[in-house]
Amino acid sequence: MLYREMFDEVHAPQGLKEEVLNMTKQDTARVARKISTAFVIAAVLAVVLAGTALAAVAGVPQTLQEWFNQQWTESGGEGTMPKEEAEVIEGLIQPVGVTRVNKGISVTLDSVTAGKNNIWMILKVKGEPLTGEWEFGRMSFGGKLIEEAEAKSPNQATVSQHSMDLLGTMEDGTEVYLFKYSGGPAGVNYLEGGELELRLQDFYLEASIDAAVPAGIHEDPIQVFPDVEARWVLPFTLESMKEMPALTAKSASLKGTDTVWKEGKEEPEKISKTFTVQNIQVTSIGYSYTIPKEAADFWFDNVSLRLKGDVTIQGTEAAHVTVQGAEDAALKRQGTWDLPVDLSKVEAICFGDVAIPLKQPGK
Repeated sequence: MLYREMFDEVHAPQGLKEEVLNMTKQDTARVARKISTAFVIAAVLAVVLAGTALAAVAGVPQTLQEWFNQQWTESGGEGTMPKEEAEVIEGLIQPVGVTRVNKGISVTLDSVTAGKNNIWMILKVKGEPLTGEWEFGRMSFGGKLIEEAEAKSPNQATVSQHSMDLLGTMEDGTEVYLFKYSGGPAGVNYLEGGELELRLQDFYLEASIDAAVPAGIHEDPIQVFPDVEARWVLPFTLESMKEMPALTAKSASLKGTDTVWKEGKEEPEKISKTFTVQNIQVTSIGYSYTIPKEAADFWFDNVSLRLKGDVTIQGTEAAHVTVQGAEDAALKRQGTWDLPVDLSKVEAICFGDVAIPLKQPGK
């Protein structure tokens, strides 16, 4: 559960904070969304970018395995994915196949891949209301696995990242999406397995948002109501999996950047400072590291993974969590890779141009 009253304790980029607030539990039957100018710009960009995917019918990946194969090629992999890499991915994919229909919209959870703090899903959505660009108003996780983790850390505020990217449209009109989620309650470990629910709520058409938001700059939030008020709850059970091995590095010096607004200045000022990052860990699914508390507002260059054969796997932007009243001297950040990787092929984790060698398990 995401706690709004504790949200000021969470340090994250503004875009991330908006995602968290968007996922906060709503108490009213009719949910009003607050749309900012930045959101409208992002929505327009999403329409432009997704249009290319909509045009493609042939070659639309319908499973996680097909999607990961595409990502391998786009990451610089030559020819067919190596057998070792394919086996790593195949061993992590769990079929689900659960479908829920509400207000004429069918949502199918096809399959999942889970890491310790990360989940990938293939979602298939079909229905009459799917005219043009659209989005769900809220996406979150529930179920026994989440509830047990929340009960163990009731005072922990959580920052969770998620994205839902259109992969293409099938001939029957079914839209195929990749849903990526990183984070969750403190102490949650999806590798342990357990009962989960993907909870989707309300349906917004981009055309309705555009019509409700006039052109120009708006100082106050504008309320936009959902086109379809409905809820889709897709239950599934994650299989228990053994703890993943991890490549490690004790520490590294990295330059962080923060943006500061100063009185009388029209533009923010960027400040840089070097910090010692510790406890760097890389698994097949994602990465984590800790930073000193004074680096909480600073962000480092994009994370990627360098593999043998001149292959580079990109990572998502890292998210981190603070605890109310905590005296901890460090904060943990974590993220996911664009696809699972064979750790035996990893050469280094990179923060921008800074490459950090990693130690193999047991060495």
